[in-house]
Amino acid sequence: MPLIMLTGYPCSGLSYRAKQLAELLESTQNKVFAAIENDSDSTSANGNPRKRFSFHIVPSHDPSHPRTVYDHARTEKEARAVAFARVKRALAKDAFVILDGMNYIKGYRYQLWCEAKSVGTTCCVVHVGTPIDKCVAINNARLRQRATQQDNVQLPETTDTTDDLAAPDNEEAYPSELHNNLIFRYEEPTMHSRWDKPLFIVPWSDATPPVEEIWTAATGIPVEIEAPNSLAALLHTNPDNNTAPPPPSDTASVAFTTATTNGRGGRFGRPRITPHLATVQPAQSQPDALNGFEKRTSAVVTAIRNFTQANPSAEAALAQQQSQNQTAYHKESTFGITIPVPDASSSVFIPAHIARSASTDALAGAGGILALPRLQRLRRQWISLNRSYIGMNHSQSKGGLGVDQVGDAFVRFLNTELAGDVAS
Repeated sequence: MPLIMLTGYPCSGLSYRAKQLAELLESTQNKVFAAIENDSDSTSANGNPRKRFSFHIVPSHDPSHPRTVYDHARTEKEARAVAFARVKRALAKDAFVILDGMNYIKGYRYQLWCEAKSVGTTCCVVHVGTPIDKCVAINNARLRQRATQQDNVQLPETTDTTDDLAAPDNEEAYPSELHNNLIFRYEEPTMHSRWDKPLFIVPWSDATPPVEEIWTAATGIPVEIEAPNSLAALLHTNPDNNTAPPPPSDTASVAFTTATTNGRGGRFGRPRITPHLATVQPAQSQPDALNGFEKRTSAVVTAIRNFTQANPSAEAALAQQQSQNQTAYHKESTFGITIPVPDASSSVFIPAHIARSASTDALAGAGGILALPRLQRLRRQWISLNRSYIGMNHSQSKGGLGVDQVGDAFVRFLNTELAGDVAS
């Protein structure tokens, strides 16, 4: 599922390089898997052949979003949003995604890099290094070809040198002024930006891109390996095992070291990608989790309310507690008011000195320790504090809270708020 972002000047041959790169990567994959074709470990644990990578080219333009969208900021933004959505849909397990387009804005490349990080896959940038004069010549040739079909097309001023640089093709041309503007606005990738690394530059004079290096950077699998058994061991690296297999041979030791520098390989030995906290999607919560929080906390408040109606006076409640010999709470010999509540293993406890320190002897009266407005405010405050953990379990988030734990957690919160420094 690696993401490959192509970038370059307009009319620099990006679409051609995208198709060429997809074909070469698929050929490289066939070469790698052919090396272990006859090996006994070339199948997965269930006996089925290992699934290979698929290759997807995501175009940045279509009939609904032609190249003239760059004339206006609004239409350009819409076209980028469509391309970004296509990339998100194509990013999946066992898939190479090649984004065909200029991708000339560094902020847009950073956004794509964050998306790749969020799904835990690798990402690289391939810069098609076509000279500006060559790009201008290619665009002019396309404009001349379109002029033969339409009489109202205005041709740019050209020179003999420029005319000899390119032959016309069937690709869509940019208006001359827009083409020059895009060249001026282009933001070249640099190795100093983490979202542009690893960066591969393909000059116009190179017939093929460095496909072996791109394959190794994206998958972590070196191409030139002599020993099939070592390659099979690399393909079956345990993601939970921190011990990397030995380099397969001297000729591939450099590529292998680059692919497994941190010693933690994922599928195919690829380095494990740790998503940034800013790109991690929140865990899906249970559909009825918030409703469960509301019901259980309301049940606790209702139980306290029923107790105050049966025992309106704090002194009377303390006398009743003393007569029933309920003077222990959580193995502490603190005397106070104990209120049993549903869906909780512990009870709400109010120490005697706290109950007597209220401005009124009425537990639920105005200014009372258990006044209903105060209980409702504490309930809303607790739900607000724990809203981000609703429906999460401990495997999804440290400190996650399930619905069955709401009662005990809310009681602990109430005991802390009502009794100050009383520990649960």
